[in-house]
Amino acid sequence: MLTSQKFLGMTVMMLVLFFIVQFPQIMKEAGNEYDVNEYAVDPGENASDEWKDTGGVDADRRSKYTLFVGDPHSGIGRMAAQWCTYTKRRLVVRNSISECPEDVEENGEYILLENDYVREQNGDVLRLKQMADRGMVLVFCSLPDPSVIAASEGWKQLLGVREVTAKQVELQGVNLFSGFLLGGQAIYVPRDEEEREARQDLDLTVPWYLTAGSCKTYMVGMLADKSVENEELPALIWCNGAGAGRVFAVNGGYMSDCTALGILDAIAAEVSDYMIYPVINAQTMAVANFPGFASENGEDMGRLYSRDQMAVYRDILWPGLCSAIEKSGAHLTCYLAPQFHYKDNNFPQVDQLVFYLRQMREKGAEAGLTMEYVYADSLEQKLSLDEAFFRSTGSGYRFGAVYLPDGYRGGADVFETYPVLRHVQTVTRHYTKDRPVVSYEKENITTQSITSVGISHTYSDDIRMKSLETALGYSHIVLDMNRVAWPEKEGDRWELLAEKFSSNINTYWQAFEMFSQTSASESDERIRAFLGADYESRRTGNEIQVSVKSKSGEVWFILRTHGEEIVSMQGGEFEEIEKDAYLIRAQEDTLKIRCEKTDQLYYYLP
Repeated sequence: MLTSQKFLGMTVMMLVLFFIVQFPQIMKEAGNEYDVNEYAVDPGENASDEWKDTGGVDADRRSKYTLFVGDPHSGIGRMAAQWCTYTKRRLVVRNSISECPEDVEENGEYILLENDYVREQNGDVLRLKQMADRGMVLVFCSLPDPSVIAASEGWKQLLGVREVTAKQVELQGVNLFSGFLLGGQAIYVPRDEEEREARQDLDLTVPWYLTAGSCKTYMVGMLADKSVENEELPALIWCNGAGAGRVFAVNGGYMSDCTALGILDAIAAEVSDYMIYPVINAQTMAVANFPGFASENGEDMGRLYSRDQMAVYRDILWPGLCSAIEKSGAHLTCYLAPQFHYKDNNFPQVDQLVFYLRQMREKGAEAGLTMEYVYADSLEQKLSLDEAFFRSTGSGYRFGAVYLPDGYRGGADVFETYPVLRHVQTVTRHYTKDRPVVSYEKENITTQSITSVGISHTYSDDIRMKSLETALGYSHIVLDMNRVAWPEKEGDRWELLAEKFSSNINTYWQAFEMFSQTSASESDERIRAFLGADYESRRTGNEIQVSVKSKSGEVWFILRTHGEEIVSMQGGEFEEIEKDAYLIRAQEDTLKIRCEKTDQLYYYLP
């Protein structure tokens, strides 16, 4: 029989259990300020200040500079300019060797060369050989036709080519040796036909150069013929150490895109007893066009997932994303798509916005906006309807980042036209050769390039990734979820994409886990500090002293040495990236870094 005393006891017990179960959730909900972007930061008055090259050797006769001989508008020319801007070097451009400044051997640190602008008949090859003999560092970002080199003893001596074995040879793959780009050795030879189809995109038809004994090689081609000795393999990147100077040569098109940035930093580190340069230190992971707040494309969603689109986002995609990024510790950025189809009668739902903003806040993620759509009369129509939706929600969320899809044609004035975009401080767009990796889109708005799409990682992607990590400590992975919401083929199913995405991000970026995981707004803050910073360094004995000038935010550096390790530091913190490479955080205007030789021997180019 249930007495009143037993009933009261059971009721109290149930209330206690309910309190124990629900109280943490209630407190979490109460403390979840979902309508606040914790990563949005006011850039301040000096946000658009950027280090500028003073230009021209006459600006300061005493300062060092890098000389580029070639076309400043070519891919190589643009990369030379970007490298000098990012490493705070003065750049001087000339169209021929005869136009080189008179003080080039005194104040020129490096001479970067395009082969079309070096003419042996004008005595250029002889003059460059004399410069190298007297201590200059030359970098041939492209090489003349192999028949020209084969017929000229001058070219052979300058480049350190012992023999042109073949004008063309078909490679099986490429071997990038450790100690040049960060990330260690990488051998790009497919294990099977599946890997070949998925990853092999390198140019495997190259001239076969055999280098002289005075050369050091950093990357070689791999041949199907296993009887060829290692020292006889086709050289792709090498240095001729004859004379007091150094002549570097790059065989292939690696210097015409941002891969050149890391190669040039690696070269600079090779010819110096130490090398320190500023980096961004930002690893950003994002999903574009996710989530959406309208139930659209019901036919495909029902066929593939037996759910409507909003349920697919909530029950399948969001848990999958959270699982994929847990191991990486990423500060995920989600570029929201209120809707994709602006010409049907399916409208975005306010409760979906609230749900995802709560979820993102709980997971430490940031919300941005996308400029992409599937069906609309124009970008203006999309933005006008998005504006009306967010206004109707009463949301005060500060969207600091925007995703610009391939083919985006809108101007920067849209950020001033629509109030929902008034807080935008950075835009994310796919990298192209004619655009810097990071820069200012317009006054007070930065551009950060997408460096990977997450679901594919080819051999050239990997070399480019290693280069950008070497040069900038930067990556920006964006998975576009538009193909999931509006699939065009069977391979667009989420379970297939999620497997590739998770596998790639937890494999290829492991060597760079010491770099900071950042949201798009955090990355923007570090890009501003990087672009505006300046520095000077000098060494006395075992101590490297660095003077740091920063207009906004803290500055990060990479220090590369040769067989030395940091034993103490004043004014900052450091972390080892790999042998002879350190990530440094400047906390004061002056850094004092004490280095000492390790016990093991190490060869470097003095």
